[in-house]
Amino acid sequence: MHWSSNLEQFLNQLSELQRGSFSSFNAAVSDMQKNSMTNAQGATTSTLKLQEEVVSSSLELQALLARLTLENQKQLWDGYFGLFRNL
Repeated sequence: MHWSSNLEQFLNQLSELQRGSFSSFNAAVSDMQKNSMTNAQGATTSTLKLQEEVVSSSLELQALLARLTLENQKQLWDGYFGLFRNL
């Protein structure tokens, strides 16, 4: 995979993660506003759901970054060895 396609894929997935997190945050805030915080159990559930999604998104992002880093390192070393084989 070429570095520009890796970057494009990374940016697309990052954008999706941000959209998902923002949607979840908006839903949680909307639920809290509708209930005026009178329903403590519902607010707690919404908050926990939001936190879980943020952590999940963060872990997905970290996994993606690790994968892209390894792919780029592999390309670098393949290029390095390929260069010296052709000399």
